[in-house]
Amino acid sequence: MTLVFILGPTASGKTSLSIELAKKLNGEIIGADSVQIYKDLVIGSAAPTSDEMQGIPHHLIGTRDLKDEISAGIYISNALPIIEKIEKSGKTPIVVGGTNFYVDALINGLSPVPAADEETMRLWEEKFSPVSTEELFAELQEIDPEWAQNISSPNDRQRIKRGLFVAKTTGKTLSDWNRMARINAYQGKFIAFGIDIERVELYEKINLRTKIMLESGLIEEVRAINKKGFDSSNCKALASIGYIETERYLKGEISSIEELSELIAQNTRHLAKRQLTWLRNRDYVVWKKPVEILKSIDM
Repeated sequence: MTLVFILGPTASGKTSLSIELAKKLNGEIIGADSVQIYKDLVIGSAAPTSDEMQGIPHHLIGTRDLKDEISAGIYISNALPIIEKIEKSGKTPIVVGGTNFYVDALINGLSPVPAADEETMRLWEEKFSPVSTEELFAELQEIDPEWAQNISSPNDRQRIKRGLFVAKTTGKTLSDWNRMARINAYQGKFIAFGIDIERVELYEKINLRTKIMLESGLIEEVRAINKKGFDSSNCKALASIGYIETERYLKGEISSIEELSELIAQNTRHLAKRQLTWLRNRDYVVWKKPVEILKSIDM
Protein backbone atom coordinates (compact mmCIF):
# COMPACT_ATOMS: atom_id res chain seq x y z
CA MET A 1 0.00 0.00 0.00
CA THR A 2 1.29 3.46 -0.92
CA LEU A 3 0.72 6.50 1.29
CA VAL A 4 -0.49 9.44 -0.81
CA PHE A 5 0.19 13.08 0.05
CA ILE A 6 -1.83 15.88 -1.53
CA LEU A 7 0.06 19.15 -1.18
CA GLY A 8 -0.23 22.66 -2.52
CA PRO A 9 -0.78 26.26 -1.51
CA THR A 10 -3.86 27.29 0.42
CA ALA A 11 -7.08 27.39 -1.66
CA SER A 12 -5.57 25.28 -4.46
CA GLY A 13 -8.24 22.57 -4.24
CA LYS A 14 -6.58 19.98 -2.00
CA THR A 15 -9.81 19.05 -0.19
CA SER A 16 -11.91 18.30 -3.27
CA LEU A 17 -9.06 16.44 -4.98
CA SER A 18 -8.36 14.31 -1.92
CA ILE A 19 -12.01 13.25 -1.70
CA GLU A 20 -12.05 12.26 -5.39
CA LEU A 21 -8.87 10.27 -4.82
CA ALA A 22 -10.30 8.60 -1.73
CA LYS A 23 -13.34 7.47 -3.71
CA LYS A 24 -11.09 6.10 -6.47
CA LEU A 25 -8.62 4.37 -4.15
CA ASN A 26 -10.94 3.22 -1.36
CA GLY A 27 -9.05 5.62 0.87
CA GLU A 28 -9.32 7.50 4.12
CA ILE A 29 -8.12 11.06 4.64
CA ILE A 30 -5.75 12.30 7.33
CA GLY A 31 -5.53 16.05 7.84
CA ALA A 32 -2.13 17.68 8.30
CA ASP A 33 -3.30 21.14 9.27
CA SER A 34 -2.48 22.87 12.56
CA VAL A 35 -5.70 24.91 12.40
CA GLN A 36 -8.25 22.48 10.96
CA ILE A 37 -7.38 20.03 13.73
CA TYR A 38 -9.36 22.20 16.20
CA LYS A 39 -13.08 21.50 16.41
CA ASP A 40 -14.05 25.17 16.93
CA LEU A 41 -12.03 26.46 13.95
CA VAL A 42 -14.22 25.55 11.01
CA ILE A 43 -14.99 28.53 8.79
CA GLY A 44 -11.67 30.34 9.03
CA SER A 45 -9.69 27.13 8.51
CA ALA A 46 -11.75 26.10 5.47
CA ALA A 47 -12.27 22.70 7.08
CA PRO A 48 -14.37 20.33 4.95
CA THR A 49 -18.02 20.12 5.92
CA SER A 50 -19.78 16.79 6.43
CA ASP A 51 -21.42 17.23 3.01
CA GLU A 52 -18.05 17.90 1.38
CA MET A 53 -16.59 14.78 2.99
CA GLN A 54 -19.13 12.68 1.04
CA GLY A 55 -18.96 9.86 3.55
CA ILE A 56 -15.18 9.49 3.28
CA PRO A 57 -13.61 8.91 6.73
CA HIS A 58 -11.52 11.90 7.84
CA HIS A 59 -8.98 11.89 10.66
CA LEU A 60 -7.28 14.67 12.66
CA ILE A 61 -9.79 17.28 11.50
CA GLY A 62 -11.95 18.89 14.18
CA THR A 63 -10.65 16.56 16.88
CA ARG A 64 -8.95 18.90 19.37
CA ASP A 65 -10.11 21.52 21.86
CA LEU A 66 -8.65 25.01 21.72
CA LYS A 67 -6.92 24.45 25.05
CA ASP A 68 -4.92 21.57 23.56
CA GLU A 69 -1.36 22.29 22.46
CA ILE A 70 -0.40 20.97 19.02
CA SER A 71 3.13 20.51 17.72
CA ALA A 72 4.80 18.52 14.96
CA GLY A 73 5.78 15.89 17.52
CA ILE A 74 2.23 15.56 18.82
CA TYR A 75 0.90 15.44 15.27
CA ILE A 76 3.32 12.67 14.25
CA SER A 77 2.47 10.62 17.34
CA ASN A 78 -1.21 10.80 16.33
CA ALA A 79 -0.85 10.43 12.57
CA LEU A 80 1.48 7.42 12.32
CA PRO A 81 -0.84 4.99 14.20
CA ILE A 82 -3.79 6.16 12.09
CA ILE A 83 -1.85 5.59 8.87
CA GLU A 84 -0.84 2.12 10.07
CA LYS A 85 -4.42 1.22 10.97
CA ILE A 86 -5.73 2.35 7.57
CA GLU A 87 -3.03 0.35 5.79
CA LYS A 88 -3.79 -2.78 7.82
CA SER A 89 -7.45 -2.47 6.83
CA GLY A 90 -6.43 -2.70 3.17
CA LYS A 91 -7.35 0.90 2.40
CA THR A 92 -5.23 3.79 1.12
CA PRO A 93 -4.20 6.55 3.56
CA ILE A 94 -4.27 10.02 1.99
CA VAL A 95 -2.58 12.85 3.88
CA VAL A 96 -3.80 16.31 2.94
CA GLY A 97 -1.28 19.02 3.66
CA GLY A 98 -2.05 22.38 5.12
CA THR A 99 0.84 22.71 7.52
CA ASN A 100 3.78 21.74 5.35
CA PHE A 101 6.07 21.32 8.35
CA TYR A 102 3.85 18.46 9.57
CA VAL A 103 4.09 16.79 6.15
CA ASP A 104 7.86 17.22 6.07
CA ALA A 105 8.10 15.74 9.56
CA LEU A 106 6.09 12.69 8.44
CA ILE A 107 8.31 12.18 5.41
CA ASN A 108 11.72 13.09 6.84
CA GLY A 109 11.16 12.68 10.57
CA LEU A 110 11.69 15.11 13.41
CA SER A 111 14.98 16.87 14.00
CA PRO A 112 16.84 15.91 17.21
CA VAL A 113 16.77 19.36 18.81
CA PRO A 114 17.92 18.97 22.44
CA ALA A 115 15.33 19.72 25.10
CA ALA A 116 15.80 22.87 27.17
CA ASP A 117 15.32 23.11 30.90
CA GLU A 118 12.40 25.11 32.27
CA GLU A 119 14.58 27.83 33.81
CA THR A 120 16.31 28.58 30.50
CA MET A 121 12.94 28.72 28.75
CA ARG A 122 11.57 31.06 31.41
CA LEU A 123 14.53 33.44 31.12
CA TRP A 124 14.23 33.67 27.35
CA GLU A 125 10.48 34.13 27.60
CA GLU A 126 11.13 37.17 29.79
CA LYS A 127 13.52 38.54 27.16
CA PHE A 128 11.03 37.98 24.34
CA SER A 129 8.00 39.31 26.23
CA PRO A 130 8.47 43.09 25.71
CA VAL A 131 9.46 42.70 22.04
CA SER A 132 6.76 42.92 19.37
CA THR A 133 6.03 39.93 17.15
CA GLU A 134 7.00 42.00 14.12
CA GLU A 135 10.44 42.74 15.60
CA LEU A 136 10.97 39.11 16.60
CA PHE A 137 10.07 37.95 13.09
CA ALA A 138 12.50 40.44 11.55
CA GLU A 139 15.27 39.11 13.81
CA LEU A 140 14.40 35.52 12.90
CA GLN A 141 14.57 36.39 9.19
CA GLU A 142 18.16 37.53 9.75
CA ILE A 143 19.22 34.60 11.95
CA ASP A 144 17.37 31.76 10.22
CA PRO A 145 15.69 32.91 6.98
CA GLU A 146 14.92 29.31 5.97
CA TRP A 147 12.88 28.66 9.12
CA ALA A 148 11.24 32.09 8.85
CA GLN A 149 10.03 31.17 5.36
CA ASN A 150 8.58 27.95 6.78
CA ILE A 151 6.30 29.90 9.17
CA SER A 152 2.88 30.26 7.57
CA SER A 153 2.01 33.52 9.33
CA PRO A 154 4.30 36.35 10.53
CA ASN A 155 1.87 36.59 13.46
CA ASP A 156 2.73 33.07 14.68
CA ARG A 157 4.62 34.33 17.72
CA GLN A 158 5.07 30.86 19.21
CA ARG A 159 6.94 29.41 16.23
CA ILE A 160 8.92 32.62 15.78
CA LYS A 161 10.08 32.45 19.40
CA ARG A 162 10.87 28.77 18.95
CA GLY A 163 13.19 29.55 16.03
CA LEU A 164 14.96 32.29 17.96
CA PHE A 165 15.17 30.25 21.17
CA VAL A 166 16.80 27.26 19.48
CA ALA A 167 19.32 29.42 17.61
CA LYS A 168 20.28 31.39 20.70
CA THR A 169 20.50 28.46 23.13
CA THR A 170 22.05 25.73 20.96
CA GLY A 171 24.30 27.69 18.62
CA LYS A 172 22.56 26.09 15.64
CA THR A 173 19.46 27.26 13.82
CA LEU A 174 16.36 25.10 13.55
CA SER A 175 17.13 24.78 9.85
CA ASP A 176 20.56 23.38 10.76
CA TRP A 177 18.98 20.89 13.16
CA ASN A 178 16.41 19.89 10.54
CA ARG A 179 19.19 18.88 8.17
CA MET A 180 20.60 16.42 10.70
CA ALA A 181 19.54 12.78 11.11
CA ARG A 182 15.82 12.56 11.77
CA ILE A 183 13.65 10.38 13.98
CA ASN A 184 10.07 9.03 13.75
CA ALA A 185 9.65 9.30 9.97
CA TYR A 186 7.09 7.25 8.04
CA GLN A 187 8.90 4.11 6.89
CA GLY A 188 6.69 2.94 4.02
CA LYS A 189 6.34 3.75 0.35
CA PHE A 190 4.75 7.10 -0.48
CA ILE A 191 4.04 9.51 -3.30
CA ALA A 192 3.59 13.25 -2.74
CA PHE A 193 1.61 15.20 -5.32
CA GLY A 194 1.75 18.97 -5.51
CA ILE A 195 -1.21 20.70 -7.13
CA ASP A 196 0.06 22.65 -10.12
CA ILE A 197 -2.10 25.76 -10.44
CA GLU A 198 -1.62 29.04 -12.28
CA ARG A 199 -1.10 32.02 -9.99
CA VAL A 200 -3.99 34.01 -11.51
CA GLU A 201 -6.39 31.13 -10.90
CA LEU A 202 -5.07 30.60 -7.37
CA TYR A 203 -5.50 34.26 -6.45
CA GLU A 204 -9.05 34.23 -7.84
CA LYS A 205 -9.82 31.21 -5.65
CA ILE A 206 -8.32 32.94 -2.62
CA ASN A 207 -10.42 36.06 -3.19
CA LEU A 208 -13.59 33.98 -3.63
CA ARG A 209 -12.90 31.83 -0.59
CA THR A 210 -12.34 34.91 1.57
CA LYS A 211 -15.70 36.29 0.45
CA ILE A 212 -17.43 32.99 1.17
CA MET A 213 -15.82 32.73 4.63
CA LEU A 214 -17.14 36.13 5.65
CA GLU A 215 -20.59 35.39 4.23
CA SER A 216 -20.61 32.04 6.06
CA GLY A 217 -20.07 33.62 9.47
CA LEU A 218 -16.34 33.99 10.10
CA ILE A 219 -16.89 37.07 12.27
CA GLU A 220 -19.49 35.24 14.35
CA GLU A 221 -17.19 32.24 14.68
CA VAL A 222 -14.36 34.37 16.07
CA ARG A 223 -16.71 36.29 18.36
CA ALA A 224 -17.98 33.00 19.84
CA ILE A 225 -14.42 31.75 20.33
CA ASN A 226 -13.43 35.00 22.07
CA LYS A 227 -16.41 34.60 24.42
CA LYS A 228 -15.01 31.21 25.42
CA GLY A 229 -11.84 32.98 26.54
CA PHE A 230 -9.60 32.18 23.59
CA ASP A 231 -7.78 34.59 21.31
CA SER A 232 -4.42 34.90 19.57
CA SER A 233 -2.66 35.50 22.89
CA ASN A 234 -3.43 32.06 24.33
CA CYS A 235 -4.10 29.90 21.24
CA LYS A 236 -1.53 30.10 18.45
CA ALA A 237 -3.98 28.74 15.87
CA LEU A 238 -5.95 31.97 16.32
CA ALA A 239 -2.90 33.90 15.09
CA SER A 240 -3.37 32.27 11.69
CA ILE A 241 -4.59 34.24 8.69
CA GLY A 242 -8.31 34.88 8.72
CA TYR A 243 -8.60 34.60 12.48
CA ILE A 244 -6.06 37.25 13.49
CA GLU A 245 -7.51 39.85 11.11
CA THR A 246 -11.04 39.13 12.30
CA GLU A 247 -9.90 39.46 15.90
CA ARG A 248 -8.47 42.87 15.03
CA TYR A 249 -11.77 43.81 13.36
CA LEU A 250 -13.70 42.91 16.51
CA LYS A 251 -11.30 45.06 18.53
CA GLY A 252 -12.03 48.01 16.25
CA GLU A 253 -8.56 48.03 14.70
CA ILE A 254 -10.03 47.37 11.23
CA SER A 255 -12.78 49.77 10.31
CA SER A 256 -14.95 47.89 7.80
CA ILE A 257 -15.82 44.43 6.53
CA GLU A 258 -14.53 45.50 3.11
CA GLU A 259 -11.14 46.34 4.62
CA LEU A 260 -11.19 43.08 6.58
CA SER A 261 -11.94 41.07 3.45
CA GLU A 262 -9.16 42.70 1.45
CA LEU A 263 -6.63 42.25 4.27
CA ILE A 264 -7.44 38.55 4.70
CA ALA A 265 -7.22 37.98 0.94
CA GLN A 266 -3.97 39.91 0.68
CA ASN A 267 -2.34 38.04 3.56
CA THR A 268 -3.58 34.72 2.18
CA ARG A 269 -2.04 35.50 -1.20
CA HIS A 270 1.27 36.24 0.53
CA LEU A 271 0.97 32.96 2.44
CA ALA A 272 0.29 31.02 -0.76
CA LYS A 273 3.40 32.51 -2.34
CA ARG A 274 5.54 31.44 0.65
CA GLN A 275 4.01 27.97 0.63
CA LEU A 276 4.75 27.51 -3.07
CA THR A 277 8.35 28.60 -2.59
CA TRP A 278 8.79 26.17 0.29
CA LEU A 279 7.16 23.24 -1.51
CA ARG A 280 9.12 23.78 -4.72
CA ASN A 281 12.30 23.37 -2.69
CA ARG A 282 11.20 19.84 -1.67
CA ASP A 283 12.46 17.25 -4.13
CA TYR A 284 9.87 14.68 -3.05
CA VAL A 285 6.95 16.68 -4.50
CA VAL A 286 5.63 15.63 -7.93
CA TRP A 287 3.81 18.57 -9.53
CA LYS A 288 0.71 17.84 -11.62
CA LYS A 289 -2.65 19.35 -12.50
CA PRO A 290 -5.52 17.79 -10.48
CA VAL A 291 -6.89 15.95 -13.53
CA GLU A 292 -3.41 14.53 -14.19
CA ILE A 293 -3.12 13.35 -10.60
CA LEU A 294 -6.43 11.50 -10.86
CA LYS A 295 -5.34 9.88 -14.13
CA SER A 296 -1.89 8.91 -12.89
CA ILE A 297 -3.02 7.12 -9.75
CA ASP A 298 -2.84 3.38 -10.23
CA MET A 299 -2.13 1.63 -6.98
